[in-house]
Amino acid sequence: MILMTGAAGPTGLAILRQLAARNADIRVLTRSEESADRTRAAGATEVVLGDFRSDTDLKTAMVGVDRVYHIGPRFQGDEFEIGVRMIDAAKAEGVSQFAFHSLVHPQCSQLLHHWEKLRVEEYLIESLVPYTILSPTMYMQNISVEWPSILETGIYRRFYSVEIPLSVVDLDDVGEAAAIMLTEDGWTGGAFEMCSPAPLSHAAMAAVFADVTGRDIRAEKSDIEIWIDAAKKRGQDDYSIEGFVKMCEHYDQYGLPGGNGKVLGMILGRTPNDYRAFAEKWVAAHPPA
Repeated sequence: MILMTGAAGPTGLAILRQLAARNADIRVLTRSEESADRTRAAGATEVVLGDFRSDTDLKTAMVGVDRVYHIGPRFQGDEFEIGVRMIDAAKAEGVSQFAFHSLVHPQCSQLLHHWEKLRVEEYLIESLVPYTILSPTMYMQNISVEWPSILETGIYRRFYSVEIPLSVVDLDDVGEAAAIMLTEDGWTGGAFEMCSPAPLSHAAMAAVFADVTGRDIRAEKSDIEIWIDAAKKRGQDDYSIEGFVKMCEHYDQYGLPGGNGKVLGMILGRTPNDYRAFAEKWVAAHPPA
């Protein structure tokens, strides 16, 4: 039995579908019936309604579990504490594998959500629980938030430089790789970066979509204050706002270095999808009106 957290979000659902395709028994810990329904539709075999901030709920969810896949909350101030609870509960149950969904370059301390994941990685390693650390880079699918606006205006808006290269990866490739590492032996005791073959800028991404759609699409940098004002109106807390702003500042200066697809290719047994392959797949699934 595999226990998954964070299974109702885009990352979790991509992994869950791949696990279900391999006939894995998957128990999901989630807080709402709505999320539970999404995970059942994606292939979850069991659902436990509860909160990973509750030791009691974790103990209930962990009973009889052999492997764990933990996706922590992004831009949350207690991400490390949640990770510690998860690892301690898994250790008490005697699991054979704790897979932690981290991210590329957790060593970058200016990136708050990266640094918190590094702290979880450290605790996991020192727990002596057999571990697998998955470190994907920026998802190509992140364009989903901007897609309606791109189709309407032709502008791919970002809050950092659109000219600096960033490493990216197809989330479908990450989901397939995660499922392989959870259902096949031999993947514990390592940390695995997951990137497509080469980095590229948002300007280059926009150019790919322009070519695939036959439309005039270009990337533009917007004022971060616009995002901050909108985030405050949505009721976002100060920590999550600070985390996003620091991320944009870091990307402005450094981009997101990396982009070597050999590790992910080794896991998949094929070359990871490049951005054009992703764009063609995305447009086929989300065609312009």
